[in-house]
Amino acid sequence: MDYPSWISESIIDVYHKSGLKKLFQWQYDLLINDKIRYPLSSNLLYSAPTSAGKTIVAEILALHTIIETNRAALFVFPFISVAKEKFRNLQKLWRNFNLRVCGYMGPNSAPLTAWDTAICTIEKANSLINKSIDEDALERISVIIIDEFHMIFDPHRGQIVENMIAKIRYASKKLNNHIQIIGMSATLPNLEKLSKWLNAFSIASDFRPVHLSQLILTNNTLKDINTMETKKICSLCMESLYAKQSVLIFCSSKAETEKISLNFVSYMIDVDFDSRRLSSLLDLDQLSIFLKKFHSRTQSNDELLRKTIPYGVAFHHAGLTVEEREEIEDGFRNGLLKILCATSTLSSGVNLPAQKVIIKAQFNGPLALSSITYHQMIGRAGRLGQTVDVDFLSKKLDIDVIANCSAK
Repeated sequence: MDYPSWISESIIDVYHKSGLKKLFQWQYDLLINDKIRYPLSSNLLYSAPTSAGKTIVAEILALHTIIETNRAALFVFPFISVAKEKFRNLQKLWRNFNLRVCGYMGPNSAPLTAWDTAICTIEKANSLINKSIDEDALERISVIIIDEFHMIFDPHRGQIVENMIAKIRYASKKLNNHIQIIGMSATLPNLEKLSKWLNAFSIASDFRPVHLSQLILTNNTLKDINTMETKKICSLCMESLYAKQSVLIFCSSKAETEKISLNFVSYMIDVDFDSRRLSSLLDLDQLSIFLKKFHSRTQSNDELLRKTIPYGVAFHHAGLTVEEREEIEDGFRNGLLKILCATSTLSSGVNLPAQKVIIKAQFNGPLALSSITYHQMIGRAGRLGQTVDVDFLSKKLDIDVIANCSAK
């Protein structure tokens, strides 16, 4: 895609000369949002895979703001090596704008008035903000860009990032002088909660310019890590379908519930299920009626559910309306929907008749499965007198952690 019309020719020319002739679609779609650029300058939080061009988006927004406001920008990186690389890159890239790009990575530091753009490590950025507050110079800063925003969850440095953001927000409000906060990461769990805390516009892209294959060697055979997990889930679901059983799959995120639902439908199509074979496992006529009633009762325009429900598959998460969730619960409870992918929120307060529970779990990080959540998951499934099977799936299976989760 070409550049959005609001970006000045001088900025476009600089990035053209650097080799960036066009933007990726996700970059363009984000940059045309007038809320995130000056003068509105809403806080922004976004995630995209490595090499998808996250930093370019932040650079363009920051450069536009610097030029329009004549104020400074602060770039924060977790590692000295990355900060040094960005320092050299921006010094070369932005020199046509006569901007002073300074690096705060070692023992030496320039005066607060000596730079238009500062490239810092987390600790140096925090020190720089403290100094700016002490010297009543924080209003010089118009935007702060925090790379690898997931570092906020780091047990050692996360509190520095959080305190730094809190100070900026408090001082910005007190001075009545808005400082935009832009955070980005390749992996950003709890994006919605973080954006709410930051009062930020948020977006997640799964675009990857280069295909990434992850293979594992087992028994002298190379296997794709991603398809191994997907095939295992699909295989477990098919076993249950043939046994006339329903399956409840707990996932760690909303996106994952949708992904697994679509993957299983694709799997059913790939194994060449004809209508006769499918009708022996599912009540296709009733599913068709259910889909029509679902849309008429909920006014839903969810295209993914439109694709999955005819195959007896659905997902359940907080992104759906209350009406949509209730209809899906009823469909699963009545036995029409056979496969339901849900986030852990469904584990509290809703009894569903699943004969098999699959927990696609994380055992570390902010979305780690706790013992309490585990028992909620298995306690909300099954009917009196029925046996419920529980299967764990995790990319890194820690037997001790699983044992702790399942322990009373």
